[in-house]
Amino acid sequence: MKRKGARLLEGIVLLALTVLLFLFPGQSSQAAQKGVTLCLDLLIPSLFPFFVLSSLFIATGMAGTCARLVQRPMSLLFGVGGAGTSAFILGAVGGYPVGPRTLAQLTERKECTRKDARRLALFCNNCGPAFFIGAAGVGIFGSKEAGFLLLACNLLSSIFIGLSLHIFFDRNSSKANILYRNQQAASLSSVLPDCVRSSFVSTLNVCAYVILFSVITALADCSGLLPFLVNVLTALLPGEHTAALCRSFLIGFLEISTGTASLSEGVSSPAALPLAAFLLGWGGLSVHCQSLSFLQKAGVSVKPYLTAKLVQGVLAALLTVWGTALFPLSLPVMAPTNSFAAPSLVGRELLALWFLAGVYFLLTYKKR
Repeated sequence: MKRKGARLLEGIVLLALTVLLFLFPGQSSQAAQKGVTLCLDLLIPSLFPFFVLSSLFIATGMAGTCARLVQRPMSLLFGVGGAGTSAFILGAVGGYPVGPRTLAQLTERKECTRKDARRLALFCNNCGPAFFIGAAGVGIFGSKEAGFLLLACNLLSSIFIGLSLHIFFDRNSSKANILYRNQQAASLSSVLPDCVRSSFVSTLNVCAYVILFSVITALADCSGLLPFLVNVLTALLPGEHTAALCRSFLIGFLEISTGTASLSEGVSSPAALPLAAFLLGWGGLSVHCQSLSFLQKAGVSVKPYLTAKLVQGVLAALLTVWGTALFPLSLPVMAPTNSFAAPSLVGRELLALWFLAGVYFLLTYKKR
C-alpha cells in the first residue's frame, strides 16, 4: 500500500512539473541557462581537476600506500581502514561530491570494504574551502574570517560525526577490515586517459543535476509554491529579515549555490551566518543526488546518509553561533546593532534540534 502511494505521489509530481514546463517555458529556459553558466564558471573549473586528481591518486596506487601508513590512526579514531583517508581529505579539499566519488572508486578496486564505505559516507562529503572562503565568506558576508569560521565549524561537525559513530557503534569490528586487498599500482601514463575520460563524464553528471535543480527551483518560484512556503514560515517565525532568510533556507534545501547566494538579501541578520553554516553542511538535494549516484555503487543507503548530513548542518550552525559568541566577527555587511552578543536563545533552539536529529540518526544507524 505504501509503495502504491509513493508511486502515485511520484506520478503527480512528474505530471505537475511537466505542466509547469509548458506554462513557464521562458522562466525554465532562463533557469537552465543560469545553471549552465554556473557549471561553466564554477563547477567545471573546480570539480574536474579534483576528479582527475582523485582518480589518479587511486589508480597509481598512492591511495593504497597512504592507507597502509594511516591504518592504525583511522581505525582508532573512526573505526575504518586507512583507505578512508583519501575519501575524507579529497572530499574536504575538493568539495561536493569528490568524497563520494573517491569512495566509490576505492570500493570498486577492493581497497575499502563496503562496511567501511557505509561508515565513511556519513562524514566524508563536504563543501570545499574555496566555496566557504570565496563564495560564502567574501562573496556574501564580505569577510574572509567569516569563511574560515564556516569552514572550521563544518569540518569539526563532520569529524564529530565520524568520531561519534566509532564511539557508539562496534568499536572493535573494524579490526577485521584493516588489512584489505590492494590492487597492483599502474603507471601514470597508462591510467591518465581513462582517468580524464571518467572524470569528465562524472563532471557532466554533476552539471546535469545542477541544471535540473535550477529549473525545478525556478518552477517552484513561478508557480507560487515557493512564495507560499516562505509566507507560511514567515508567519511562524516573525522577525526582521525573516522572509529573506526563509527563502534562502528553502532554496538552499534544494540547491546549495543559489540558496547561499540568496542570503545576500538578509545578510544583515544575526541568523544569516548560522543559516549559511547549515546550508553548507546540509549540501542541498541537488548535491545529494549527485553524491548518491556514486555512493550507491559502494552500497551506501540513502536514509542514514541524508540523516547524517542533516545532523552535520544543524551542528555546524550551532558551532557557528558559539564561535561568533567566543570570537565576535566584524562583518562590513552587518549593521552595528546586529551583533552576536545574545546567542543563548538561538543556541538552545539549535541544541534542541541537534539533539532530536542526533537521536533519530543513532536509531537509524543502529537499525542499519
